[in-house]
Amino acid sequence: LHFTVYSVKRFNTSHGCYPFYCPGTFLFSVYPLLPSHPVSFLVCHLKVALCLFADVGSQPLPETEKNLTSPASARRNLGFSTPNCQVDVTLTLELKKRQMLEKEVRCLVQQRGEQDKRLHSLEEEMKRIESKLSAAVREKTSQASNMASMERQLADLHKANELLKTKFSDDGTKKKINSLCLELLEVKNKADAKDKELSYLQINLEGKVKILQADLEASRSSVTALQERNGSLEEMHQETKIHSEDLEREMDKFHAEVINELRENNQALQEYLDCANERIQHLQTELSLKVEKYESKLGQVSMDLEAKYQAAQAKRQEVEADLQEMQSNLNQSTKYVSELHGKLIEIEQERATFAEDKAEMEKRLLQCTEDLRNLTEQSDSFKEEMRQSEERQLQKENKMIDLREKEKLLCEQIKEVTEKYQQVQKEKGSLVAESNEKEQCLAQELELEKEKSSQVEQRCQALQQEQDELLISSRKDKEMVESLSQQLEIFQGAMAEEKELLQEKLGTMLDELEKLQAKEMEAEEVLKCLEQETKQKTRELDEVKAQLSSKSAEFEKVIESYNRTISKLREEHSSSLRKLGDIEIEFQSYKESVSEKMAVLQEESSRLQSDIAQLQRQLQDKQQQLTDSQASQEKAKEEYARMLLGAQTKLAHREAEVRKVEHVHNVTITQLQVELQESHTRYRELEAAERDSRKVAVDEDTRPQLLAEVQKWQILYEELHNKVKPFQEQLDAFERERSSLLNERGATQEELQKLSVAYTKLLGHQNQRQKIKHVMKLKVENGQLKQEVAKLRFQLSKDKQKGKRLQEQPVKVHSVKAFQSIAKENVAPLTPLREGVENGRFPNSEALAVTQWQASHLNKQAGGWEWGVRLCTMTQQRTLEQEERLPLSKV
Repeated sequence: LHFTVYSVKRFNTSHGCYPFYCPGTFLFSVYPLLPSHPVSFLVCHLKVALCLFADVGSQPLPETEKNLTSPASARRNLGFSTPNCQVDVTLTLELKKRQMLEKEVRCLVQQRGEQDKRLHSLEEEMKRIESKLSAAVREKTSQASNMASMERQLADLHKANELLKTKFSDDGTKKKINSLCLELLEVKNKADAKDKELSYLQINLEGKVKILQADLEASRSSVTALQERNGSLEEMHQETKIHSEDLEREMDKFHAEVINELRENNQALQEYLDCANERIQHLQTELSLKVEKYESKLGQVSMDLEAKYQAAQAKRQEVEADLQEMQSNLNQSTKYVSELHGKLIEIEQERATFAEDKAEMEKRLLQCTEDLRNLTEQSDSFKEEMRQSEERQLQKENKMIDLREKEKLLCEQIKEVTEKYQQVQKEKGSLVAESNEKEQCLAQELELEKEKSSQVEQRCQALQQEQDELLISSRKDKEMVESLSQQLEIFQGAMAEEKELLQEKLGTMLDELEKLQAKEMEAEEVLKCLEQETKQKTRELDEVKAQLSSKSAEFEKVIESYNRTISKLREEHSSSLRKLGDIEIEFQSYKESVSEKMAVLQEESSRLQSDIAQLQRQLQDKQQQLTDSQASQEKAKEEYARMLLGAQTKLAHREAEVRKVEHVHNVTITQLQVELQESHTRYRELEAAERDSRKVAVDEDTRPQLLAEVQKWQILYEELHNKVKPFQEQLDAFERERSSLLNERGATQEELQKLSVAYTKLLGHQNQRQKIKHVMKLKVENGQLKQEVAKLRFQLSKDKQKGKRLQEQPVKVHSVKAFQSIAKENVAPLTPLREGVENGRFPNSEALAVTQWQASHLNKQAGGWEWGVRLCTMTQQRTLEQEERLPLSKV
């Protein structure tokens, strides 16, 4: 037989909403009961369900179930708020956990089916072994009958032997009897061994029988426990029925109350919102009207101001053009005045009259300039006032922009409030829909619970039938055990009777006994395998029980989490109600703030109107001032034009007179020019004399001091010149000596080359390697000396050029540095006057020549070339170090 895995309805069908669990109740898994379903499978599921029920039923009922009878408390606790994201996440997690648990239960069901298959195969093997044992018993009975027939034959043979004994002699018979006795002893020994084996087999069979009896007792105890649990399940089912009916009644009442309250709240909110919308629309219309009025007024004011501003700018441009004309006329007049000044200087006779005219013209010009200054000041003041008016206009425009922004903000806030109201209405609709959905879900859950309760009743009936079948099977097993024990007793008696018969037929039965031993060994191995399998199955059952206990604990945790989510949902519903109250309060406060802002805006609009009136008055005053200033400017222009006409007429007369006089005074002009030049020179001399006189007048006190200082500086300069003369002669001599030393240096280098060649010849008797190294060192030193000589020549050429420049330039003596204490004889100067000169001594090049001469002299005296060469190299190195230390570029 094979175990068929049927599709489980609970785990394959998807419900519309999450099932409603209550602590203290348990939802049994619904399996379809078929006639081919094995009994062990149903027993296993019954055990699992009872374990879960026992674990869950042991917990005390929470306070939510105790307080379900009071509708007011249910009203406070239960809430139908919108599902939040966290609740959805928790529900999805719980559904995932539930699916995982269902998968694990499916796996366990499959494992249980496989175990049932194994048990079924083991039962079949047990039946086969029992059939084999019955065949062996039959064989033993047949052998016993054979042994009886053989004993009869032996008795007949004994009789025949006794007859033969009498017939034959005693010796042959005695020998045969002895051999037969020995055979009989061997057969007896073998029979004793077989008896021992049979006793061992009996002991094993008795132990197995005891184990079977213990299993039967355990199955009886399990059946009694199942009966007790079935009774408790029936009681709990009745309690759940009663509890579900009470819940249905309370839920109906609660739903009716909640629906009535929600309807009343909806009606109140709708009335309130209608009133609020009407007020908002009224305020919006008032705002739009006021804004249009203010915009029209501001547009008119801005147009007027722009027109006035343009007119003022045009007038300003005209005034500036007039001022430019006046300035050009003034320039021309100044030119004419300069010409008139020249003519007045030439014409001495008309000087007085012309001076008077000039004075009058200057006065009038001063008055015109003052008038122009006043006009410019007035124009500047008008410009500043226009700027201020423009700034005020900009400020007002900014204020209007701010007001428009505030209006936009208010419109946006009103839109936000309307959107919030719409959201609240949507949330209310969603709450009503959710409440309806939850009512439908609860009704479906109640129907499902009713169906499940009917299925549980059916299952209890099926379990009772299975219990009856198990009792019948246990009775059959008892009868089988009793029959087996009776057969064993019969077999023992038959074996005792057959011992005597087997003594003759043991030789023929040895092969059969060996076969039986082999079969018994196989049976023992099979029994051992069965015992091991039973142990494994017991272990597996323990593991399954532990898993079921862990699953029951997880299931309890899921129920607790579900209860927590329900409490959170209730809290969120209460918080949402509070938020609705807060929103209403905010809306009222917003209304108040809007009314306050409207009052403030009205006050600001009144202020702006007053400011606009003041600005209009100021503009009128400024227009009057502009008209007055224009009138005054026109009067000044007329006067200036009259003045100019008079001046032009006079100038025309004077030009005519001058033309007449030009012919007469051409000769006199030349004389006058000469006289003017002389007068200019005299005037310059007089100015110089005046300046000198002023200086003399100013410096009469300081003049003797200055004269004393001049005399001191002259004396010091003469002393310095006298001190510098001998140094100049030394410098010239030094230059000459330097040129000669340079010439001598070339000769000394040639001599050094000759000395180096001779030195290399003297070193020829020594090692070739040392000679080469020494020559290489000398070559390197010669190259370095040549480079240094080239540097020194370049520096000498520079120094010569500098000396020539200094000789060509005149000696400049500073008034402060001329008579410092540096040029004293006893004190060394800070810087040398020329290169290489220190306090009148010879330069380093001269010292170098002296040392070379000394080296050559010592070389001649000593008669050795090595000492001379070393001295030359040492002196060259010292002189080069000294030259590097001294500043070569200083004079």
